[in-house]
Amino acid sequence: MADCDPQPVALHLVEATSLANHAKLDRLPFILIFRSAPEAMLTSGTYVLRGQGFGPDRIDIVQISRPLSGEPGYYYQAVFN
Repeated sequence: MADCDPQPVALHLVEATSLANHAKLDRLPFILIFRSAPEAMLTSGTYVLRGQGFGPDRIDIVQISRPLSGEPGYYYQAVFN
């Protein structure tokens, strides 16, 4: 769930992918892909996100193109490196 005005927007986790750890961090870098409903488009930016057992945390998301096989809606990615 993304805190927005005038009401929160539901985000669904579509994919979580680990990235190469070139910097030898204590945790692996990763990318999360989220989807919102077709009637709820978010602009790229920082949102307070909450989920089951998670948040509230401020997370930067960027809108991305819908995958060819993806369900209707808007897609976003958050990169943690």
